[in-house]
Amino acid sequence: MQHFLGIDIGGTNTRLMLMDSEQHFSCYHKVATPSWAQLQDPLAGLQRIISEYLQEQASGVYVEMVMLGLPGILSRDRERVLSLPFIPALDNQPVAALLSAQLGLSVVMDKDVNHLMWWDLNQLPSLPDVAVGLYLGTGLGNSLWLNRAFYHGVHGAAGEIGHIPLAGNLAQCACGKTGCVETLTSGNWLAGWARQYATNTPLAQLFTEHGQHPDLVEFVERLARTIASEMNILDPEYLVLGGGVLAMAGFPIERLETSIRQHLRAPYPALGLTIVTSSVTDETGCRGACMAAQREAKLRATLSFIDNPLNGAILARKKA
Repeated sequence: MQHFLGIDIGGTNTRLMLMDSEQHFSCYHKVATPSWAQLQDPLAGLQRIISEYLQEQASGVYVEMVMLGLPGILSRDRERVLSLPFIPALDNQPVAALLSAQLGLSVVMDKDVNHLMWWDLNQLPSLPDVAVGLYLGTGLGNSLWLNRAFYHGVHGAAGEIGHIPLAGNLAQCACGKTGCVETLTSGNWLAGWARQYATNTPLAQLFTEHGQHPDLVEFVERLARTIASEMNILDPEYLVLGGGVLAMAGFPIERLETSIRQHLRAPYPALGLTIVTSSVTDETGCRGACMAAQREAKLRATLSFIDNPLNGAILARKKA
């Protein structure tokens, strides 16, 4: 039976999981990302992590494809990392191809947020034509599903909604620019606010104990305005809201949804937008990566069939 290995790489943890062709998941495993990312050769470190996982968790299992989820910007063809801020040594590297050569396996990659979105899309009654995912964690992740496919943009950098410039914002962003909305609308900002104004409150309880503070009320409103701006541009059928911040105890998700709708253009997208909340867990990213690997393998098999001259001739006769 075919198996697919999904790898979700985050700044704190790297998560791995197997899925068989019937979409049964197994062998969830988590390691600290700095344990390999801070090595002099992080690619070799990642290769070691994958090799050890396969030896210990997948001995005797046929792995059809490995899918990496990376929190950075990838080239449009998803073959090269363009910008991965917390592992700059991988910038401008064909990471998937290099790992494929080292592991002797087919390796592909995409933005991690698209794997979260692919999981969530598959929880809907049917795949929509147009949907948007907003995942608020350490940063502001954005996934665009347009015309039944993920949209990457001309260079691969589509969906960087967290880097919209915000008027009057002088904060320096990790991307190198000044004023990005993510500097004021992210888990990083919340953590900084808590250190300054709520030193005795665990971050997980921030909204439970301080949710009515004007700064946190404005935080939610700022997020709503940012999301509504994209909804008014793209007019999707679904908006998926998720991420660790929205899962915090006491986070006012209903107030966020109400505020988003207040900023939507009428009659549409205001009347046609369905908002759903993602049930993101520790495993969701690598589960979505496994499913994305299976989808990619099927696509490649279909294209290989069509590209075969004999099969192409058969299909041409059928169309005629």
